[in-house]
Amino acid sequence: MVSSEAREPIHLARGSGPTVLGWVLPHVIALVASQGLDAAAIRNIPALRHRNLEDPDVRVPESAAQEVWRLAARMTGDDAMGLHVAEALPRGALDLVEYAFRSSASLAVGLERLARYSRVLSDRVAARAEGQGHDLILLVGDTGRTPLHPARAEFSLAVALRLAREATGVDVRPLQVSFAHGAPGDQHEHERYFRGPVHFGSGSNAMVIRREDADLPLLGADPALSAIVRRRLEKALAERDRPETGSLAGGVRRMILEELGQGNMTPDAIARRLDMSARTLSRRLAQEHTSFRHILDEARCQFATALLHDRTLSVSDIAFFLQYSEPAAFHRSFKRWTGQTPLGFRRRTAA
Repeated sequence: MVSSEAREPIHLARGSGPTVLGWVLPHVIALVASQGLDAAAIRNIPALRHRNLEDPDVRVPESAAQEVWRLAARMTGDDAMGLHVAEALPRGALDLVEYAFRSSASLAVGLERLARYSRVLSDRVAARAEGQGHDLILLVGDTGRTPLHPARAEFSLAVALRLAREATGVDVRPLQVSFAHGAPGDQHEHERYFRGPVHFGSGSNAMVIRREDADLPLLGADPALSAIVRRRLEKALAERDRPETGSLAGGVRRMILEELGQGNMTPDAIARRLDMSARTLSRRLAQEHTSFRHILDEARCQFATALLHDRTLSVSDIAFFLQYSEPAAFHRSFKRWTGQTPLGFRRRTAA
């Protein structure tokens, strides 16, 4: 029985910018305190002082969440803090999003729902579960203009893998795990936790799951409960997707990351979805010091580096998915982004 299924989400007032649910922050603070450290500096972050972080519906500014992770990492000196927070989470910590995952029929469906409803958890993350090849790739995209703190990126994939293991009852071992940020000084905890190849400085935060694992049934599969929970989450998702005063560029990044390979990713198509002209879209993005082309390149780069970890996909398959007219055009773009050819990148990140 899910006691929270009728609960309505609480939001910050419009105009407050990107927000995230504050549910994970007490667990970050608890990790700091468990090491005998004084977490007062974290608790006293101005945006958090008057918020009840124990309320699973309370939202906090994205900037405050980023500062919590930054301070906690600096205080603990823990190179694998994100993994340790994920391991310490109590069952049900993700609230309805977790129940949407656990009540799914299979791991693949659960990961797809986890990716879809990540928008409810955070205005910043744009996750995607993509099964282009024989394997399944979970990509955690970042719509922010500043780098996501490494511990947050690692936490996102670590939570997904923990849920996968618990919900299937199988010790799921990813084929590959990649992170956009550089390698920590000590990688032993990452190797212990993921129990598979972990690559850093890879241009994307992604995890490749074997198809046979993705097809595993979930122990808590429950179609009736799933339908109830998803109705609540779809309502919350619609609320989060209302026009806000936050970054237009962030919204465009999210649309592209969530739909690249599935729809027509052109300025005209995106502008129509935003109920504006292509000229207005271009002008407003320029005011935010970016452009549609630049955002599309960023999204393509994240996808390309993630998809290249799936050895069942050819470079031509990836070029087609990214909506290039021919593999040669993708080859040129990838070399411009990374300084490497697609095949050179694939060889470098081979297990």
